[in-house]
Parts: sequence; structure tokens; C-alpha cells
Amino acid sequence: MQVVTKSIGQTLRATTVSTALQSRSRHEYRDYTMMINMNNDFYREVVDKFIFTVKKGLLYTENDVWIEMRNNKAKIGVTDFFQRRLGDVIFVELPPVGDAVKQNEPFGAVESIKAVVDVVTPLNGTVEEINEKLTDNPEHLNSEPYGEGWLALISPSNLEEDKQHLMTAEKYFELMKSKLQDELKKNKKEA
Repeated sequence: MQVVTKSIGQTLRATTVSTALQSRSRHEYRDYTMMINMNNDFYREVVDKFIFTVKKGLLYTENDVWIEMRNNKAKIGVTDFFQRRLGDVIFVELPPVGDAVKQNEPFGAVESIKAVVDVVTPLNGTVEEINEKLTDNPEHLNSEPYGEGWLALISPSNLEEDKQHLMTAEKYFELMKSKLQDELKKNKKEA
């Protein structure tokens, strides 16, 4: 097995991969790979046959949540890394519209066949809209974490202060690679 990192010409190789990272069927993997290979808007980390992506131009938290700012509103979702580690999503719990949310506190949960994980809000503010499509199609978190799998639209109450705790796509990509390497080392020790 091989790990290859590709971002701005970097290459890294290793010999193991976590079985916890292997959640995509071959068909889904092929379709997802074709989609991101045609688009240069992503940083990519290849682990064995799995591609982890970080979308450029977004802000991120260390808790694997992304933020897209538009017209003073923040669309948020979970990263590709988050959904791959979790596995096949079967249920998404989101807060009601109008709820106040606090940065770094849980505001929803994602349930997979492996576990239930809290989603930590990246900003202080008010929930303006939730992605109702996830009620009937929670698998959008797996198939399109940066698209149809978005979670909520938040009206930030203190954006400039909250931004101090967020990171760029490039910084998050480095953090994600570090998390992957830690997982690989942990699994190597356990083997």
C-alpha cells in the first residue's frame, strides 16, 4: 500500500493505511476521483486508493468543519477527511432555524454505521437555514461533502473575532496530512 501526497508538487510515500479510512465502494471512488481530477480547486492527499480532498478558498477548523463566506453569511459543512473517517452516513441531526450557536460547541451530529459524532460550530451566530435534503439523503455528506452535503447557513455575530480561530485551506491541508500520518503510525504500531 502506498501514501502519496500531491499539492503544489510535493510527494510523500509510506507503506501502510488504516482500514478505518477505507469506506468508499469502488464505484463511488471512481466517480469521486473523476470529479476531483477534473477540478484544480482541491488539494489532494492520496492514501492507497483513497483520495482525501481539501477545497481551496474555504476556511477550516481543526475539528474538520469548512466555512464558505458569501454575503455576510457562512455556509458550513464537514470536510472530506471527516466523512471518510466516519464512514457511510445514515443520519444527520441539525439545529432548528433561529437557534443561536457558539463557536467550538456542538450544534449537530452525524451518525454513521460506525459511530455518532458531534459537529462543532465554527462561528458564533444564528442558524439561518439548514440543508433539508440531508433528512432524506444523508449520504450527500459522503458523496459531496463540499457541495450538496453542506449542513447549515449561519449569520455570524462576531466574524472578525471568530476568524482568528479559523485556518486557510492550505493550513488545514497540512493539518489533515498530519492527522493521516498520525493514524498511519498508530495503525502500524497496532499491527
